[in-house]
Amino acid sequence: MADILNGISGGLSSTFNGLIRILPRRKEEVQEAIVREIQMFVIPRSARLFIRIAGISGAIAVAMGAYGSHVFRQKEIDQRLKEACGFVLLMIPKLKLQCSSMYCLRYHSGGQWTFEIASKYHFIHTLALLAVPFARKPVLTGSLMTAGIVLFCGSCYYHAMTNNMAIRKVTPYGGFLLIFAWVSFAL
Repeated sequence: MADILNGISGGLSSTFNGLIRILPRRKEEVQEAIVREIQMFVIPRSARLFIRIAGISGAIAVAMGAYGSHVFRQKEIDQRLKEACGFVLLMIPKLKLQCSSMYCLRYHSGGQWTFEIASKYHFIHTLALLAVPFARKPVLTGSLMTAGIVLFCGSCYYHAMTNNMAIRKVTPYGGFLLIFAWVSFAL
């Protein structure tokens, strides 16, 4: 029995001594390893701003989408819309559109269609803002994308809500800024 206990204690002793040799000798070595792992996931301070902007932009996109779905909901279709759909069907019979089709309704109710386009672009580019911190030049990319969202989506929202065509002059500039923002990811 003593031989068995001596064998077990010798095995445990050699295992324990082997583990001690593998483990770091100083506390600083452990801290350095942990810090290296954490730094892989640290986002630069200059890029954190755009994550916040993405959050705010997403919240606004949701609010504007909800607002648009309630304000522009059509409870009944007026006679002019029916006539416009009928005119399209008479002029282009190959399309075979029905007056009740959503395409025909959306095509002729410009405010709602413009609002939906703005909302979709707003959502897409809000998600894209979340990727800005990973760009080589996050400040450039984020600035272009933020300005593009404000000019493109903002002018579309304003036009849809007020039917004021004057603001639509800045819409193409916002579109170009969004394009340049996407291109800046490649820089």
